[in-house]
Amino acid sequence: MLVLAVDTATPEVVTGIVELDTGTAGSPPGRLAVRSERVETTTRGHAEILTTRILECLEEAGVARADLDAVVVGQGPGPFTGLRVGLATGAAFADALGVD
Repeated sequence: MLVLAVDTATPEVVTGIVELDTGTAGSPPGRLAVRSERVETTTRGHAEILTTRILECLEEAGVARADLDAVVVGQGPGPFTGLRVGLATGAAFADALGVD
């Protein structure tokens, strides 16, 4: 399972592509592997850099947007504006891709 992970609850804008081994029938989920990640500190630039960092992670991981199985977004606590940027962007990606 390929997951887009986003967190904008702090001045560090975090994006990444994570691969989760979901296990097989009768066995628990296994390994979690970070395929790519970006961490950038900005006090007020979340909206300006988030989508670009997501696209960089997808490219570095060799993952097409259509290959994503899920989108997860940190929900804080944190400043309202930063959270809003992350939640809106994550929701837009998930909606456009038809994933949870």
